[in-house]
Amino acid sequence: VRSAIRDSANVCAVKMFTEITPRVGFDCCKNLGITTLVESRDDGYGTMSDLYQSTALGGIVDGVYNYEMCGAFAAIANNGTYIKPKLYTKIIDHDGNVLIDNTAPESTQVIKQSTAWLLTDAMVDVVTSGTGGSVNFGNMAIAGKTGTTSDYKDVWFSGFTPYYTATTWTGYDNNISMTSSAEKNLSKTMWKAVMSKIHENLEYKSFPMASGIVTATVCSKSGRLPIAGVCDGSVKSEYFAEGTVPTEYCDVHCYSNICLYTGLNASEECPFKQASVAEQIPARLQDGNLASALIGTPENPTTDNTQLCPHNSTFFAAPNAQDI
Repeated sequence: VRSAIRDSANVCAVKMFTEITPRVGFDCCKNLGITTLVESRDDGYGTMSDLYQSTALGGIVDGVYNYEMCGAFAAIANNGTYIKPKLYTKIIDHDGNVLIDNTAPESTQVIKQSTAWLLTDAMVDVVTSGTGGSVNFGNMAIAGKTGTTSDYKDVWFSGFTPYYTATTWTGYDNNISMTSSAEKNLSKTMWKAVMSKIHENLEYKSFPMASGIVTATVCSKSGRLPIAGVCDGSVKSEYFAEGTVPTEYCDVHCYSNICLYTGLNASEECPFKQASVAEQIPARLQDGNLASALIGTPENPTTDNTQLCPHNSTFFAAPNAQDI
């Protein structure tokens, strides 16, 4: 999840949206203040709805308002508490009488504090080593997320510090694509220009860790507990909400006899077999023929634990087996 957020690997967002169901994801967006979502609407050509996986990619019927997007990210910055955005605080007449008072915040806890912090920490990586690196203006903790629609018709950056949240959008009113590098990066350029200015005289702050967060050592390839001597090179420390630390061991790395010629599991008669650490697609992630289609290399053996190399008794029974 951390890597997907950092690198905008959006297929992971779609898979998660599918797993929790589009209805739950739809309702979560509404809880975060997005008012433009369409449950069902007949436009004369068919039924339009945002109860689909495309919503996870921002492919929604009516788009979003910038200030509502900003409010949603501000809820993450605010420990999971959503505060409804406002465009004014008070209306006062010429005698100083308050006609309308809009200062009292409308707030709701919409996600757990631990969840908000884990999201924040992942979005810090977007700025330090991911797709949003150019917004970093130094001397301040920053978390954020880039967003791009098809053919660069819309480009977003939503981000926050311990002080402020801001969201920028770039695009053309006639919905044509942006082509130049300056256009494609303008949201990040504007975000940095505004946020660096308003933070000029503010002291450095980091994002305080929420209660209920623990650390654990995991295998970065499986997200599970590492196997000593097998997962070496893929071990990392990661944050978890209490009660969610993995209890099962890695099912990506395995120690087995590998055919150094093909990178597959070695058959019993294989003259090229060598005990090695291999990576496999776990059974829980296999999809159709995806796993069996993968063939490794001697430098990076990859196996699905079902496909054996061809060097068996039948192979060696062929007259020209030794030549082959």
